[in-house]
Amino acid sequence: MSSTDSPNSHIAPSITQWREPMSALSCGIAQREFTPAIGIASGIWGAAKKFKSESIHIGLFLTTIAREDSDGEVSFIIGIDLCVLGCVECAHEMLDRIATGVGVGRDQILFSSSHTHAVPLPCVHRSKKNGSELISEFRESIINKTIEACIEAASRIEDVDITWGYGHCDLAVNRDLPCGEQEVCGFNPEIVADDTLTIGRVSTRDGRVIATIANYACHPTTLAWDNMAISPDYVGMARRIVEEATGAPMLFLQGASGELSPRNQYCGDVTVADKNGAILGHAILSTIHAMQNPGHGLRWNGIVESGALLGEWHEIKLRGSSTVKEIRVDVPVRVKELKSIEQLRQEWAGIDSDALEERISRARRLRIGYESNADLTHPVWIWRWGEAIFIAQPGEAYSYMQTELRRRNPGQIIFVVNLTNAPGFFYLPIRSAYRAPAYQAWQTLLAPGCIETVVDMVDQELKKIYEYEKALHADQQQ
Repeated sequence: MSSTDSPNSHIAPSITQWREPMSALSCGIAQREFTPAIGIASGIWGAAKKFKSESIHIGLFLTTIAREDSDGEVSFIIGIDLCVLGCVECAHEMLDRIATGVGVGRDQILFSSSHTHAVPLPCVHRSKKNGSELISEFRESIINKTIEACIEAASRIEDVDITWGYGHCDLAVNRDLPCGEQEVCGFNPEIVADDTLTIGRVSTRDGRVIATIANYACHPTTLAWDNMAISPDYVGMARRIVEEATGAPMLFLQGASGELSPRNQYCGDVTVADKNGAILGHAILSTIHAMQNPGHGLRWNGIVESGALLGEWHEIKLRGSSTVKEIRVDVPVRVKELKSIEQLRQEWAGIDSDALEERISRARRLRIGYESNADLTHPVWIWRWGEAIFIAQPGEAYSYMQTELRRRNPGQIIFVVNLTNAPGFFYLPIRSAYRAPAYQAWQTLLAPGCIETVVDMVDQELKKIYEYEKALHADQQQ
């Protein structure tokens, strides 16, 4: 008996049409490899005794998605296999040249580092080590390949459907580990880490997948001081798995991972990085496979009489939201009381001499433009792309930023992205990390309360966006 002939055909749920969060946008994708020559100085570990790279584990890539609005303005999200962009001067010089080369303003680009620790640091001011003479060439390659990818992505813009969704991945663990009176960076089995995985599947209107956007919070610190291979760390294998399965580039965006890392890490064995990457890669694919077909949702089709009353849904073509809004918010924060370089030397006097000089070098470059107890602003970019929201900032925020913003904004797909558009050397820890004190708290330039202030202001801006969209929808209905 068909559903229309059933005596129970009048039965229907209150919701008769459903779809996942979706966006109908105009986008293009491009990818470039920028793996440097073997022999370049690589890695950022203070415990390292050798610095000249000896092999390539998996090549380094940058992936960009370009989005064009109705006025022809284009903006870009770029994910790149870097740790950070170097010091203030190097970072801003690179970003200025990229924006100029692409022909857009700085705030039309979100340039986000994956944070792998097994790559060269593109900074010409770093202390000179074996292989550092190749850094300038590496920086030029990054700039040129990024410009090329952005121009190509813009040339490939077409109408797309993006399906957004949350998944789960248990790669990340909490790494704030109390050890008596000290707190170290290592697996803490007593705290459950945020396992949220945020995914966007980008498809053409005929259903062909052209990109995956993956946002996950976990420090790429599998490979450490004993590693001499250039590597994207776990991101490399995750990307390889996803791209082989989908036939399309993967854009990885590092989440709010200030206190999160893999359980198995700090080694020189690339097979461990591959194992960690497989955990993430298969979690990404699992999330994608759970989605409806591209550009589709479900419509109620009625009751089928069987051993029970069976509710039948059919897949149908549906369109997502095309609402777009991109803003930058400058959040007021405060610099903490900074110890002098000489005080730091005295405090760290007992550690390995190479590690000491690495710490001092970082501290000097990190402080450029910052003064003790000064008030300043911390930039946050909030981009609404249809039914997904990207929240990006330059620091290394604790996972509180993503868990709290998602808690306050249920029903929204929120990407929280660290290490965007600036050097990215300093952390945004929660208040309790300052009391421990955790490494992230004594390393950062920012005073306690910074991340809470950022979250509060971002949440306020999100509410303003919702109110604007609500009023706009009401006007359209009249």
